[in-house]
Amino acid sequence: MFARFSQVFDEMTCVRVTVSVSVDVSPGESAEELDNRSLEEILASIPPPPPPAMSSEPGAPRLMITHILNRNFKSYAGEQILGPFHKRFSCIIGPNGSGKSNVIDSMLFVFGYRAQKIRSKKLSVLIHSSDAHPDVQSCTVEVHFQKIVDKEGDDYDVIPNSAFFVSRTAAKDNSSSYHINGKKATFKDVGTLLRSHGIDLDHNRFLILQGEVEQIAMMKPKGQTEHDEGMLEYLEDIIGSCRLKEPISILCRRVELLNEQRGEKVQLYRLNIALEGEKNKAVEFLSLENDVFKKRNLLCQFYVHDLQKRVSAREAEKQQIQEDTKDLSDKSSQLTEEMKSKNEELKGVEKKLTKLTKFIESQKEKFTQLDLQDVEVREKLKHTKSKAKKQQKQLQKDKEKLDEVRSVPASSEKIIAEASAQKEELEKKKLLEEQKLAQVMESLKEETSGLQEDKEKREQELLELSKTVNQTRSRMDVAQSELDIYLSQHNTAVSQLNQAKDALQETVDTLRERRAAIKDLNARIPPSEEQLKKDEQELEQISEQDQQKRMQVGDMRQKVAEAKSSLSTNRSRNKVLDALMQQKRSGKIPGILGRLGDLGAVDEKYDIAISSSCGSLDNILVDTIDTAQRCVTFLKTQNIGVATFIGLDKMKVWQQSMGSISTPESTPRLFDMVRVKDESVRPAFYFALRDTLVARDLEQATRVAFQKDKRWRVVTLQGQVIEQAGTMTGGGGRVMKGRMGSSVCADVSQEQLDKMESDLNKELTQLQDWQQRKHQLEEKVHRARRELRDMKNTLEKYTATIQSLTEQELHLKTQIKDLEAKVISAAPDKAKQKQMEKSLELYRKGVFAASTKAGKVEAEVKRLHTLIVDINSHKLKAQQDKLDQINTQLDECSSAITKAQVAIKTAGRNLKKSEDSVSQLEKEMGENEKLTEELTEQLKKLEEEAGEIMQTYQQAEEALPEVQEQHRGVLQEIKALQEQEHALQKESLSVRLKVEHIDTAIAECHNKIKHWEKEASRLSLHPIDGAPEEELPALNPEQLEDIGNPDLIKNEIALLEDRCSNMKPNLGAIAEFKKKEELYLQRVAELDDITTQRDAFKRGCEDLRKQRLHEFMAGFNIITNKLKENYQMLTLGGDAELELVDSLDPFSEGIMFSVRPPKKSWKKIYNLSGGEKTLSSLALVFALHHFKPTPLYFMDEIDAALDFKNVSIVACYIYEQTKNAQFIIISLRNNMFEMADRLIGGQILRQHLLCSDALSVPFICVSVVLCSCSFIVFK
Repeated sequence: MFARFSQVFDEMTCVRVTVSVSVDVSPGESAEELDNRSLEEILASIPPPPPPAMSSEPGAPRLMITHILNRNFKSYAGEQILGPFHKRFSCIIGPNGSGKSNVIDSMLFVFGYRAQKIRSKKLSVLIHSSDAHPDVQSCTVEVHFQKIVDKEGDDYDVIPNSAFFVSRTAAKDNSSSYHINGKKATFKDVGTLLRSHGIDLDHNRFLILQGEVEQIAMMKPKGQTEHDEGMLEYLEDIIGSCRLKEPISILCRRVELLNEQRGEKVQLYRLNIALEGEKNKAVEFLSLENDVFKKRNLLCQFYVHDLQKRVSAREAEKQQIQEDTKDLSDKSSQLTEEMKSKNEELKGVEKKLTKLTKFIESQKEKFTQLDLQDVEVREKLKHTKSKAKKQQKQLQKDKEKLDEVRSVPASSEKIIAEASAQKEELEKKKLLEEQKLAQVMESLKEETSGLQEDKEKREQELLELSKTVNQTRSRMDVAQSELDIYLSQHNTAVSQLNQAKDALQETVDTLRERRAAIKDLNARIPPSEEQLKKDEQELEQISEQDQQKRMQVGDMRQKVAEAKSSLSTNRSRNKVLDALMQQKRSGKIPGILGRLGDLGAVDEKYDIAISSSCGSLDNILVDTIDTAQRCVTFLKTQNIGVATFIGLDKMKVWQQSMGSISTPESTPRLFDMVRVKDESVRPAFYFALRDTLVARDLEQATRVAFQKDKRWRVVTLQGQVIEQAGTMTGGGGRVMKGRMGSSVCADVSQEQLDKMESDLNKELTQLQDWQQRKHQLEEKVHRARRELRDMKNTLEKYTATIQSLTEQELHLKTQIKDLEAKVISAAPDKAKQKQMEKSLELYRKGVFAASTKAGKVEAEVKRLHTLIVDINSHKLKAQQDKLDQINTQLDECSSAITKAQVAIKTAGRNLKKSEDSVSQLEKEMGENEKLTEELTEQLKKLEEEAGEIMQTYQQAEEALPEVQEQHRGVLQEIKALQEQEHALQKESLSVRLKVEHIDTAIAECHNKIKHWEKEASRLSLHPIDGAPEEELPALNPEQLEDIGNPDLIKNEIALLEDRCSNMKPNLGAIAEFKKKEELYLQRVAELDDITTQRDAFKRGCEDLRKQRLHEFMAGFNIITNKLKENYQMLTLGGDAELELVDSLDPFSEGIMFSVRPPKKSWKKIYNLSGGEKTLSSLALVFALHHFKPTPLYFMDEIDAALDFKNVSIVACYIYEQTKNAQFIIISLRNNMFEMADRLIGGQILRQHLLCSDALSVPFICVSVVLCSCSFIVFK
């Protein structure tokens, strides 16, 4: 219809639905299989004409859109419902930019259009985005359909179960999905569903977008290509006759094929006659080729003979070099013997050094063992000394106790005597003081007589009770002392047992801790050793890698420096070379190899010589002469300058002259001094230098240049050149140099240099990382070695102390057993102890009862005394205090007498125990002193032995530097021998390289010999009918020498080959002639059969052509008549028609759309104004709708180019046409939307998407919601 008809949808390419013979053919079926079908099969595969999508009869069901639901689509925020749409004519109105076209975009989105066709770059742009809704993740559009049957007016009946809706959702990641009635589907399913309801998705006749209405009639009469679409293809697709196009093409191809086969049969005889002449030409051609093969055979034999001569010469040269190198072999053998001798000496020194090192290590180990033994002995000695101190203290205590026990009876008797005498005196004194007190009391008797009498009675009673208390307490103290003395030995044994158990527990804990530590150390040491070994291996590996990396970085630095130098050199070159090298890098002239001087290198020694004598160093080397021509053309076109080029393909003639030559005084040839990376460029250097010799000075150059038999071109190291003609150039104050470097210049670009520097920086970073890792590993290994050494020392120390602790544990256990036995033996008699405790308890109760009773009486005495004192306190207090003091002293004397009496009773028993304890302790001290002496002696022996070991260790340490110096000296001598050996190897390598160069030349010659022998073996003469068989001749050496110049044979071969190339015969004509002659006789009968088939296919093809023409013209006449009628009605007097460009064959040139506007002449459609084009296009659209109705039409501002009058006419016509179709039109012209059954208006509020509303005529409603866009429906 217009350019949009060939658009591409998102999920599939929208292809015009054409019904052709290919519908019955599987995708894998080839064109050959299709052509091989019979005529009946081809005709039977043609489908019938397609039925109409919908009926235009009244009461027929048709499809309509009820409403569209937009969810966050473009300007519609949230969920907005557009509609409901009227069953016939609905208009969407609103100001520019209000989102009217978004309604069409929403339908295009659902119908599968790409984002570019919906005025967006990608699908994610269709998702609504505003300040109120900044992060919406997807958008969805649902188009709701239903099938209806029209009734009178605006009423209609909905066909049950016909409603459905199609939706499409786009996500932020530009993906989309389709749904039919809420179930996920593919675009193919959606397209099939919509096509089944009459929506023309293939031609899109239901859709006319903004500004495209006039393009409908602007199509070309016929598509220019197979995939292009013009008016002819457009109409033929709608009419349906295009289904016959492919079968007609197939039948035409079959007819052409059969005509070709028939022509082959007819031409068979003519070819047979024509081949006889070609056969004769082929025989002549074979004779000439036989002559060429004979010449080539002769040339191959000559080349083989010449190469064999070169091989013999090279073999002789090789033999001479090998004889000259015998002296090198003798020197090498002598050095080998010296090296062997030095290696033996080195082994002896290393053996001595190893032995000394091992001895030092063994002495260290012995000293460590002695140190551990010393620690163990010192621990034992420390323990025995500590034990001796404890025993000494205990002995002193026991002796003091013994002396004390021995002095107890005498001291106790003395105390008793003293206390008794003092008691007698105190009693006398008491008596006097009581008399004094009585006298005082007597004087006060009158005042306190009653109280005094009561007090005296109570005092008398208290006196009796106090005697009873003192007697009872004395007996209790005696019983308590007897019980304590009876239990003292047992308590002492228990105390010693507890101390021994505490010491045992401490020893056991220490032993357990050290065993656990030993176990832990035994578990930790192997992994630590393993980890240390791994770290040492990694350190060794990283050290090696570090060394390699250092070398690699050094090489890379050198290469970067060379590249910088090369780049600097390249930049300083002239602009001609720069321009040419830029052409090479860009790939436009890849055959440029570079400046000749940059492709080779010489030692600095020969720099001046080659710069002065070789003028071609600035020439540019190319691979072929054609490349040189391209370079010249480039320089001429760009007007850059001039340059001289050397074609490498033309340098091959110099290869034979490049071999070694004999020179006067063995003067080196300058060509041999040139080093190249690519051996293929060496002939170019020979071309530039030839056999120029290089002399030390001018004197030698003069002597060498002018030989009797031959003159030489010679250059000195100072740059003087002597030509073969005798002329001399160069020299002077300023010499020429620098035209060839000491290394081959690489053509390096800035990008390559940057990459090399980047790689160098990466390697430097990696080297720094390795060095840091190496430093970390060194610290880790050092720390691990120290920790491992500490763990091993601790392990050995703990292992050594385990034995002493174990012995100490056994000793303590034995001691505990003895103490336990002692505790058991000293255990008191339970019955006696119980009896004594019972007696003590009775005494305590008696004391308590007497004390309680005496306390009550004493309290009464005190009360009375207090009353009396209160009355006569100033008279009685002093005397009473004296009496109380005497009573206190009497009590103390009684207590001392009682204790002394108890001590005398228990002194004998305690004396025996103390004497036994002192005797046992003195015995143990003697044993401990003996053990101390033994340990001291053992420690002294260990110190002496350690001193001896240390002395031998120091002697070995002093001897070690001398052995190490001897080792270093031998290594230096070996290094010197190795340097001599390397020098010999270098010289030998040079000789070997010469030999290898000769071997390479010999191998090259052998390869060439094989090549020419192979070429000769390939030659064979063609057998010619009627001629005797020939063999290629084999020449002897004398005949080959007589040939002389092979170029004459080459010229003869070239002439013969030129004659052969000009003949261009058909070599198969001889065999073909015989074959065709036999075939002609066999295939005469096949001609009639092919002719019959051709006629049948030809008739079928003509019948289909007529059928296609008939169907097309029938539809074409209906469309053109309706077009004329519509245009006349729309323009009120104009005329329009579709005319055939070729009236005899409508399919050859296509269809032209001609229009005659009112009161104007006939014009082509593209010559009309915008409004006239619009009217013409609308007339065609309505004509096509009449011929093939479509249920839906969407039109976007089709009236934009029309005036007031024409808008009204079009609106009235559309209103009439909507009786059997639904039109949804976007319009800004009141003449158009006033005719609509329902209007939908749009308005932008706050630049946010708002909702929509729709009402039927004649109501007017404005719905303004605080969203984004407001839709109003009114009429």
